[in-house]
Amino acid sequence: MRILTVDDDPLILRALNRTFHAQRPEWEIVAVDSGEEAVRKLAQGPFDLILTDMQMPGMDGTQVLHHARQLQPGAVRVVLSGHAPLRRILEAEGDYHRFLVKPVDPNDLIVILDSFCLGPAEEDSRLARSLVAGLERIPSLARDLTVLKDLLEQPQPNLQRAAAVVAQDLGMASKVLKLVNAAYMPFRRSITSLNQAVEFLGLDLLQEMVLSRDMLAAAVDECPEGLSLAELWAHSVRVGKLARDLIYKETGDRKAAEEAYSVGLLHDVGLVAMAIHPGCSYRSVMALNLAPGELLTQREREAFGTDHIQVGAQLLSLWGLPGPFATAIQRQYLDAPDQHPTLISLALHAAHTWLDQSPSPDGFTEGSARGVLPDPDLAGIDAQWAVLVKKWRETRARQEVGADDLTRRGAP
Repeated sequence: MRILTVDDDPLILRALNRTFHAQRPEWEIVAVDSGEEAVRKLAQGPFDLILTDMQMPGMDGTQVLHHARQLQPGAVRVVLSGHAPLRRILEAEGDYHRFLVKPVDPNDLIVILDSFCLGPAEEDSRLARSLVAGLERIPSLARDLTVLKDLLEQPQPNLQRAAAVVAQDLGMASKVLKLVNAAYMPFRRSITSLNQAVEFLGLDLLQEMVLSRDMLAAAVDECPEGLSLAELWAHSVRVGKLARDLIYKETGDRKAAEEAYSVGLLHDVGLVAMAIHPGCSYRSVMALNLAPGELLTQREREAFGTDHIQVGAQLLSLWGLPGPFATAIQRQYLDAPDQHPTLISLALHAAHTWLDQSPSPDGFTEGSARGVLPDPDLAGIDAQWAVLVKKWRETRARQEVGADDLTRRGAP
């Protein structure tokens, strides 16, 4: 991996070089002490990752990040900085993937940067990343932004009502979850519930986001390359709600149920990323009617070498969302219970497959997968979900017994 480190403090640069040389000697490190020199290096040759400070004299980190996204959109962009003004952080948010606050434990930094490394065998992930690394934001629908703005302009805005609006819009939801998981927030635990994420940000920051076009912006075209964002938004909300209901009925765990909703809402975020990418002629895929039994992902892989599932997983991983998000999204088409490491992953698969085959008021479909929940009534869904969960738990129990047997035998 080739990394450009940017910091006006020579002690920081030397410390980073020592850490990288000691723990990852195979990485090529190019260190510069100014934003101007960083931009010159970016113009001269490719980098896999840019690691920059924010507060620097002359050209600061905000400008470096913007130039990096323009010059090398496929590179990962990480901020490593001390204190920076809130507005500066918000202005730069579309240009960075992660925001790390100094001081960072060297071992933690290595783990984070390792997560961005793609090996020679990961060409599929490399193609998917090339479509999303330069993405500034997922757009919002104008109607949703108007509703949120009007709500926040009331004399006494209601935070719960604001969270409900955010939870209906992929652009707002993905932005909020990115902010609380990948940006400057001073804690280490993940936040997966949209209600909790909005509560943590608070009304003041939501108002800042709505006022800043760099943070939230309505889609210029609400049907990019033939993909109706309104239909996709409605489909995603339905999948999220069903996944949430399935998890809650099985576990009674509201936190897990809210996480399932978030995963379901974002399960097709890769579709949006592909449709709005300037170099991706997605209309060629959308214009073709899917044959019975054919999946949209098949057409995408034929046209682009990757699909919206991989693209979405890469995007959410870059933005720092918890690993289970990407895992569940990648496995949403897999039928076998043992292919789902978590109950939320299984719930997304069940909700996605059932709703994709049922008559849909939003008209959106990704093709006909094999039936998992064939009965169109709620009782039928509950019964089939109970069967799926039973199979999943039995599979997990067998896997745990097998692992225990290997441990007792001293197998590696």
